[in-house]
Amino acid sequence: MIVSYSRGFIFVKTKKTAGSTVEAVLSAACGPQDIITKEDAYKYPGSDAGWDGRELFRARNRARREREQQQEEDGTDRVNKRAAGGFYSHMSAQEARSRLDPEFWNSALKLTIERHPYEKAVSQAYYRVAKKGESDIALYLDRVVRKGAYATHPLWLIDGEIAVDEIIRQESLKDDLERIGMRLGIPIPAVLPNLKSRTRRDRRPAREILTAEQRRIVQETCLKEFELLGYEP
Repeated sequence: MIVSYSRGFIFVKTKKTAGSTVEAVLSAACGPQDIITKEDAYKYPGSDAGWDGRELFRARNRARREREQQQEEDGTDRVNKRAAGGFYSHMSAQEARSRLDPEFWNSALKLTIERHPYEKAVSQAYYRVAKKGESDIALYLDRVVRKGAYATHPLWLIDGEIAVDEIIRQESLKDDLERIGMRLGIPIPAVLPNLKSRTRRDRRPAREILTAEQRRIVQETCLKEFELLGYEP
């Protein structure tokens, strides 16, 4: 979640959709008064820089030092402000609206990012397998599909209606970010950071990985996403 008063936008972060990449790009242009819920949000070392693990680590440390220095200079504590305000990473648009000034909510450009539901389900399964140090992807994939936590439309719907102005597609991430960047006056780097994408070993399309029954469950779970965003089942 980003609430940028300086740039006039709100980013509703979804899961397994390249949300961390968008968060990193947009937060690089935010000011010290803005709300950025991800603690390791960082600034780019250069638009054409390579993003290996060491460079990412250095960039995060550099950004943390900059934040601490800024907080010391202006007497603010953004971490405590975020905690007091109740903002957190995967916060829904409805929750954010309830905590923000209505005038700002109405005037801000509200953004989110989405991805084909099949791909989200498979990505989430591989992420959990890697996090737990397991190897049985088939078991975890079936659990993930049936649990349905990959359905992210509740984050950007309010009373069944789309509550954001722009939905970035992971499938057209660079083009969409450049369009948003022009609108907000935020420069988009030539090379985007590739974050949290190394856990999935099977790079086949998710449609080929999921069984027919699993695809049916995903379709039912994410019916709103298929209908509103036009994804092919």
